Amino acid sequence: MSLSLWNNNSPFGGFDDDFFSGSPVFGIPALTAFKNDNLLHSSPRYEVSENSKQFRLAVDVPGVKANDIKVDLERDGRVLHMTGHRKVEKENSFEEYKFEKRFALGNDLDTTKLTANLSDGVLVLTAPKKEKEEPKATTVPITLGEAPALMDE
Repeated sequence: MSLSLWNNNSPFGGFDDDFFSGSPVFGIPALTAFKNDNLLHSSPRYEVSENSKQFRLAVDVPGVKANDIKVDLERDGRVLHMTGHRKVEKENSFEEYKFEKRFALGNDLDTTKLTANLSDGVLVLTAPKKEKEEPKATTVPITLGEAPALMDE
């Protein structure tokens, strides 16, 4: 598969992503059940699909506008970092919902051609897969004499 959850600092390996999703974990309410200065964290649902030519990630972001979503490629295009928010008016105040998600992308994707489209509350990211090259055998010529010195940095 060309995608996995990226969690650089967590010993839980993705467990904490679901912990902030708003649904109970082990029967205990998740942290989103508690209000903190009218800021709520959420974890959008997503669906991954791929075939031999293309990778597709569809993320549910209902009510979020394109200007309120940011998608970045980090670590030389190997990590997809997505952040966003939306404000909801409740009586005389606003509540703001924020989300952040990171995914590790496989080496088989051409991330220079990654596209993102938002329609009907679903953000769809697509990237073509790289053409598989046949392994090449190369013969390295051997020369006689002293080896060159190590180059200065």
